[in-house]
Amino acid sequence: MSNWTLKLPGSEHKLTTEELKTWARAGKIAGDSIVVDANGEQWNAKQIPGVFSNRDWLVALVLSVIVGTLGVDRFYLGKIGTGILKLITFGALGVWTIIDIILIAIKKLDDKEGLKLA
Repeated sequence: MSNWTLKLPGSEHKLTTEELKTWARAGKIAGDSIVVDANGEQWNAKQIPGVFSNRDWLVALVLSVIVGTLGVDRFYLGKIGTGILKLITFGALGVWTIIDIILIAIKKLDDKEGLKLA
């Protein structure tokens, strides 16, 4: 478990990787938040494995808008089961598609591992 220094405006916090993950889930930090490792090297929080998803928020949003009715956005997020269900119901005739677009746009839909999209 690595130790990090999270630099926020006006404060610094010493956190473990697990604590960074918890802060990301709670929306306290964004993917571009500055984090410093023990060697003094600066990183964006989204570059630390396990804190944010490898999947991109903008890609998920574009997929949801363009081909969300076919479940492609769900497949991209690793949610294969709901992707298939969305595909065979044509996004529940568009209703599910609209809901997913909204959830992705307001950053409330996570990936399969429960990680926030960066």
